[in-house]
Amino acid sequence: MAYEVHLDSLKESEQEIILQVLYRDRAVRSIEEERIRRLKTQLQHLWWRGSQGASREYKDKCCARCQRALGRLLNRGAVCQGCSHCVCSECRVFLHRTCAWRCTVCFEDSLRHLRQEEVVIGKENGVLKPEQAGL
Repeated sequence: MAYEVHLDSLKESEQEIILQVLYRDRAVRSIEEERIRRLKTQLQHLWWRGSQGASREYKDKCCARCQRALGRLLNRGAVCQGCSHCVCSECRVFLHRTCAWRCTVCFEDSLRHLRQEEVVIGKENGVLKPEQAGL
C-alpha cells in the first residue's frame, strides 16, 4: 500500500506537514522495533537462564527457570502447560482472574505475541495508540 506523492505539486506548508508526519511515523516505528527487540532479548535471556542447568545430573529436582532446588513436600514444583518444564512457585505467573498459570518464559512470550498483534492490527486499521507506540 505504498503511494508515490509528488511534493512539487503541493504548497510549502502542505509539504512540511507531510514531512512531519513521515518523520513522526519513522520515529514511532523505530521506537516500536526497539521495544520488540528488547522483549526478544529478555525472552532469550530467560530461556538461556533456564537452559543453563539442563545438563545437570539432577535437573528434574530443580526449577527450570531459576535453578532453585525443589523440595519433596514444600515447593515441589509443577509442570508448566506451555513448555512442560517443572517450575517452582516463584517462577509462575497466574493469568488474570483464573487459577491457570504459566512459567515466566511462556508468559513473556505470550505477552510479546499479543503486543505484536496489537501493533499489526493498529497498523491495519490506521490507528496506533500512544501506549502501543511506547509513548
